[in-house]
Amino acid sequence: MLHYNKLGIYLTREKQEALLKGDTTNTVIHSIFVYQACSYGMYFSQESVHPHAALRFQARYSQLAWEELAKMQKGNDDYLKAQAMLSISSCCIVFRWIDFARQYIQKACHAVNTASLQFIPKYGQPPEYSEQVRERSTVLSQVIYFENYLFLAYGGPEPNLTAKIEKEFWHELQVGDRGTRKFMYMAY
Repeated sequence: MLHYNKLGIYLTREKQEALLKGDTTNTVIHSIFVYQACSYGMYFSQESVHPHAALRFQARYSQLAWEELAKMQKGNDDYLKAQAMLSISSCCIVFRWIDFARQYIQKACHAVNTASLQFIPKYGQPPEYSEQVRERSTVLSQVIYFENYLFLAYGGPEPNLTAKIEKEFWHELQVGDRGTRKFMYMAY
């Protein structure tokens, strides 16, 4: 199984399989993640592939990813936008492009805050735990983590863009007693 979450995001099994197949139809997974994974892979393949060819492929896949990002921005799927920005920020950290990583984590935070995304719904019963719920809650928790990481590891701005969802994370998601620190993750 592909573990794309090693890049800082979590994808459902179905999306991981679509990513492995290079599915760019946007029916299972948004093609930005496919193009981004190809670009990222070419970065690490430069030693095994002719360097000039690897750079050309990386540039091409990066361009396709940016084009998909521009299209995505016109849509209204705020979780997808936050997840894409989180994924870009993750890659930027690996490449040590810290200023870009900060910019994209701020964009992810903006998507979360503008749409008032949260772990649990304001009204009604939370849904059953599923891979989709896990993916959504991971987006929110990773946005919190990355904002804090960039502050602590690289002296970035104080992490205040995720204050609302971090408060919800720590105070409203606890299941069990404080000693065990078990959490129930929901995402709405």
